[in-house]
Amino acid sequence: MTVVENPGSLGMIFAMPGDKTRSESIMNIRPTAADQDLYDIGLAIANLIDDALSDIRHTITKVYAA
Repeated sequence: MTVVENPGSLGMIFAMPGDKTRSESIMNIRPTAADQDLYDIGLAIANLIDDALSDIRHTITKVYAA
């Protein structure tokens, strides 16, 4: 069986006034990117935005083929 990891995304969730949230995504993140590097990038971007960061997510998709 072959497993192929496709490029993923880095998602950032921001808390907005009135218990609402807003999400931003950066696409085509390499599956081999280190979690700490992605966390640091997410924090750096969030520091440029006035909204409060509530979550950072790294999403990868895998394809399994026989």
